[in-house]
Amino acid sequence: MDIKEAYEKSLRMMKDKNIKNLKEYTKLAKEKNLLSATSLEYISRKEFYNLLKEVREGV
Repeated sequence: MDIKEAYEKSLRMMKDKNIKNLKEYTKLAKEKNLLSATSLEYISRKEFYNLLKEVREGV
């Protein structure tokens, strides 16, 4: 799996599992072998909560 696929999988899981905060995402990331919140911030160049908001709103 390349970085783009891992990034998209992580965002998809955030939306599917209705993640509400960093603690929930961190737990899910460990269970499902997803990218860390720090990695998501680095790749997207957005803070985690801004990215979470966009994912939840479907932007």
